[in-house]
Amino acid sequence: MMEISQPLAELDWIPRPRLLALHRLGLETAEDLLTHYPRRHEDRHEFPAFPHEESDVPVCLCGEVTKTSLRRFGGWKKIFEATLQESNANALSEPLVCRWFNLHYVQKMIATGQRLVVFGKPRLRGKRVCMDHPEFEVIENDEEISIHFRRITPIYPATEGLSQRTLRGIIYRLLSELSDAPLETLLPSELGRGDRRSAIRAIHFPEDWESLSTAREHLVLSEFFAMQMLIASRRAESQVRVGAAHCGRGELLGRFLRSLSFELTDAQRKVIAEIRRDLGTNVPMNRLLQGDVGSGKTVVAIGAILLAIEAGCQAAFMAPTQILAEQHYAVLRRWLEPLGVRLSIRTGARQEESGPLPLFDHRDAQILGSAGGPPDKQTDVRYTKRLLPHFERPWAKYAVTFAARERRVLSPAARDIVLDCILHWQTRRYELYAACVMPDHVHMLIEPGVKGNGEEGEAIFYSLSEILHTIKSFTAHEINRLEKSSGEIWEAESFDRLLRSERDLQEKFEYITRNPWDAGVVEAREDYRWVWWSGVQQTKNFAASHREEQASGLCSPESRLRGGAPDVIIGTHALLYETVSFSNLGLVVIDEQHKFGVAQRARLTAREPAPDVLVMTATPIPRTLTMTVYGDLDVSVIDEMPRNRGKIITAVRDESKLSEVLGFLRTQLEAGRQIYVIYPLIDESEKLDVKAAATEYELWRERLHPLRCELLHGRIPSAEKQEIMERFRSGETQVLISTTVIEVGIDVANATVMLIENAERFGLAQLHQLRGRIGRGEHKSYCILLSSDQSKETATKLAVLEKTVDGFKVAEADWDLRAT
Repeated sequence: MMEISQPLAELDWIPRPRLLALHRLGLETAEDLLTHYPRRHEDRHEFPAFPHEESDVPVCLCGEVTKTSLRRFGGWKKIFEATLQESNANALSEPLVCRWFNLHYVQKMIATGQRLVVFGKPRLRGKRVCMDHPEFEVIENDEEISIHFRRITPIYPATEGLSQRTLRGIIYRLLSELSDAPLETLLPSELGRGDRRSAIRAIHFPEDWESLSTAREHLVLSEFFAMQMLIASRRAESQVRVGAAHCGRGELLGRFLRSLSFELTDAQRKVIAEIRRDLGTNVPMNRLLQGDVGSGKTVVAIGAILLAIEAGCQAAFMAPTQILAEQHYAVLRRWLEPLGVRLSIRTGARQEESGPLPLFDHRDAQILGSAGGPPDKQTDVRYTKRLLPHFERPWAKYAVTFAARERRVLSPAARDIVLDCILHWQTRRYELYAACVMPDHVHMLIEPGVKGNGEEGEAIFYSLSEILHTIKSFTAHEINRLEKSSGEIWEAESFDRLLRSERDLQEKFEYITRNPWDAGVVEAREDYRWVWWSGVQQTKNFAASHREEQASGLCSPESRLRGGAPDVIIGTHALLYETVSFSNLGLVVIDEQHKFGVAQRARLTAREPAPDVLVMTATPIPRTLTMTVYGDLDVSVIDEMPRNRGKIITAVRDESKLSEVLGFLRTQLEAGRQIYVIYPLIDESEKLDVKAAATEYELWRERLHPLRCELLHGRIPSAEKQEIMERFRSGETQVLISTTVIEVGIDVANATVMLIENAERFGLAQLHQLRGRIGRGEHKSYCILLSSDQSKETATKLAVLEKTVDGFKVAEADWDLRAT
């Protein structure tokens, strides 16, 4: 019999390709797999008749494939269609047409005569009833048909190479081989019906709907109870941590408040008093500040920062995006530099000189450049080379190496080409921490960047193969052109490891930046200009022709510390990767905290004595859930908006009204106002009938000529993003065509109109966040939600935003809609 803790790799009946697919889902043990719960269940005892009308509710149907066809349109695009006939068809029965766009593998899986179970929303397309991109499963008449058919059948989150049928069969066998030993649970017996073993069996393969409901109730209650125990444990741990008082007398705060051109609201004053009381105790503050968009949370955070600075402490202000960090840096400089507060910004693309680098602080480093020399610290770290990983993780860091073919020696000019190409793509496709171009091979330490969003809004990252193909193909072409030669330049790439710890990162950084000297390519005090790290680049343009000129003036991070550390360090995730850059960290402010994980917050705050922590969110949470989700935090709420804010009017319009909307936009632009136009995608998708910012940008330039329009999205390099935003803030640009990259932190008082296309593709909370970018000044503002979706569900959702601008009411409505 099998134990629940047994690794799946020890089960010889699971083929290795299936194991790799299970690992991609994070499933390593039998318990992992048994707690990989179905996302829904289908009743396959008896299927409904094929529909004659469309429906907003997805349905599960079964039929026989009577016809398949493949049609082309638009040159290279394809539609694969499978026509299904229901089992007991009669004269009134109508076939169902299932369609897949540009999914070439589907036509290899479906053939005439097969029986399919499909799940999706039926839509009328002319006179035909169609399902676009339905989930499907081929029903085979084998000995395992009872697992997949004629029962309540589980449907799981799956992955490539792991079909529903395969995954369902593995879990079924796992349950049958599980030992009879009781399964441990945290849930007290008096709180839940039944036991964990029965609940796990019933959640996967229930006998009836009642047993499924009972099992789900037991497992949900168990998870909720475990979550509450964890929250209580965190609160207890935070209470016993060694802390210190970080509260000054308030003179700086008083000077700051007197310099403001407006009065604080009563809610802001109340929250500042709560924070001041926490900062004055030896128990570490752990407080959540909730407030609607535009309620003035930043002013409250500045008040907390000034109290900590006056007590002789440093403060860290962490934001989730480059744009938001830049916004905070600009605001804090304007308000705090007149008070003598020293500020510093630390992001992947920008490091000011007033403080230490957030990522690497080499205390023994020499000046890099003509003065010569790598970091002094010796290391004999060795790494084995492997092929690129078969799966890649979000926000992961990789050390990658690729060598010249047949150990070809690259000339200095060729090395310039390689390094310039690597630097060109940093911030565009990856975060670059270090690079070294050796005479016959190249080292890179990188974190792949976000390429775009998937169908469900999840981040899609550039793959290592994409990144390296771009670099290798471009440099090979340029080197061949330079040397008037032809042929391949590079061997296949390899990678050292997926970096899993700060120590790994530090070791690999030192290995790469010291490589020319350790390998004896240059002498100890010689310069090697083809080494780059994240502290070297100080100007926007870092071409080879400038590198030697700059090198003699570039100092190690430690030399910049001698002038005194900054009082406030503002940054993005870059602040997470440093353990000693803060000389006396007393307060950590984390904006848009929901964008960071618990482990990420802990990384910045896990030091002794413990700093005080203030986390902020402009995404209101229903009051009934606040203590459930944030039971380990004290909660403060700003429930009052500043005076003299313009009213926001929200209107939902059909796409057919676009010409009328354009007329309204022109009147606003003629009045001197500025406009945001928001799209859900950067580029057009083959799978989705959704407009995209990059595609529509040229149309907007034509429509609004001669007014200036600019395009902003997540794949634009950080420095260029900042320039675009600066032009918009200054009024040089009148219309900003953007994706949700502007969702948080953008504050342009003269921007009073927001047009959101395909509004049905956004969630309520996201639409409310986007709407918060307008109404920042005294002028009346307008949010126009364009949608072509006429469904009742979409109409109900968008009507919420027409009725209220109160974020807490929006959150409550969102909660109610999700519960129905």
